[in-house]
Amino acid sequence: MRKKIDKAAVLSIDNIYPHGLSEEEKAAADNELVSYRMDLWNKMTKKDHLRADLLQVKYQMERVIKSLEYQGTLHFGYFLSAYIRAIQKKQKEFAREISIDEARLSRIIHNKEFPNDELFIRLEIHSNNTIPALNWFLLAEKGKAYNISTNQALRKKEKKNVLVTIASIK
Repeated sequence: MRKKIDKAAVLSIDNIYPHGLSEEEKAAADNELVSYRMDLWNKMTKKDHLRADLLQVKYQMERVIKSLEYQGTLHFGYFLSAYIRAIQKKQKEFAREISIDEARLSRIIHNKEFPNDELFIRLEIHSNNTIPALNWFLLAEKGKAYNISTNQALRKKEKKNVLVTIASIK
């Protein structure tokens, strides 16, 4: 039995990115690149690592904000938790640093409570303006907009409060 060969993959490997190296030369070049990257990584200071981790969180946030569809797992709390991990803090310690109740922080992280404007500002200040308050706000609003557009139980509940609709006006 013959193996199916993905012709597009073969074409791209052979023609789009030709490197002109033999298998041994390519393996040696790959090892050299890995070694170089590891040296750079090891030479980074703790501050450099922190900045890299914060920028990673920031760019992931921006990608989610710009995307058209809502991704339920990538909510405000997910990124707040990622931020706390990036700065290598415990929730309790972080809550104390930004003057927020630890239980409230936990509710926000687990998507049980909506963050307020003050929290967005505190997060911006805490990150030394690396992640703007507007990014935190837009991320939270994206989740809220999704919830409003899909929450049928709330629509049913609130329908009882509307006594007259414009459709019934003659």
